[in-house]
Amino acid sequence: MNKIAFYGSIYSGDYKIVASILKKWLLTDNLDIKIRLSGEEIVYDNEKIYLYCYNAVIDEGEEPSFLLEGNISQTLDQVKARLHQLLQLYREQDINSNFECVEINENGDELSEQCYLSRYYMKIYRENIKRN
Repeated sequence: MNKIAFYGSIYSGDYKIVASILKKWLLTDNLDIKIRLSGEEIVYDNEKIYLYCYNAVIDEGEEPSFLLEGNISQTLDQVKARLHQLLQLYREQDINSNFECVEINENGDELSEQCYLSRYYMKIYRENIKRN
């Protein structure tokens, strides 16, 4: 079965806020959070979703952020809708974020065009949902 791989950036340095929003999005309290010398890691893994979120390495003066990656066993349209929901949850907390996703096979080969979601593209995305 093909999966949808997703990637993203969350522009916050506060792992507690990042994790609390991920919990809302995933509808779970079962996140594995580890505090390491290099920063925090957040992992969620079940039969349908794998998620790994971790501190991005930043240069002095850059905004702290987390990187997100994972895969979901759903259709591309379903994952786009889910990522749009995650984007909204961060936006409600005034946290910028952006995400992309692509369908992949079991070998990790891309099978679709990448889709990109950010605050800037939310209007375009909403218009496409209304049309479909």
